[in-house]
Amino acid sequence: MEAFIESAKSEHMVAEAGLRETQKSFEDATRFFGVKPKSGDKEVTPNHIFMLWYEFSSDFKNIWKRESKAISKERLREAQLSVKKITSEKKVETKKTNPNSLKERMRQRAANTTTS
Repeated sequence: MEAFIESAKSEHMVAEAGLRETQKSFEDATRFFGVKPKSGDKEVTPNHIFMLWYEFSSDFKNIWKRESKAISKERLREAQLSVKKITSEKKVETKKTNPNSLKERMRQRAANTTTS
């Protein structure tokens, strides 16, 4: 029984030391980020920190998605313009044939003979 109590005391002391270290780290982080307690509160609570963090991260995510879509649209527009430029440079001009020319009359006769 005494061995159990001694091991429980040592585990409790280790847990308390971890708690003190965590509280100190939390206080250091709140000082670093300049977080002030809510009006009416004496200390900054973890709930307050996580509420601020949630608001920040959701705003950041929404802005990131919006900017990502804008960048994608811009890249698509640039790609379309470059494709349009490349195809316009390689455009082959075709001339309409004169309907009374010898070649056109020969094509019409060939078409008539194959359909008849």
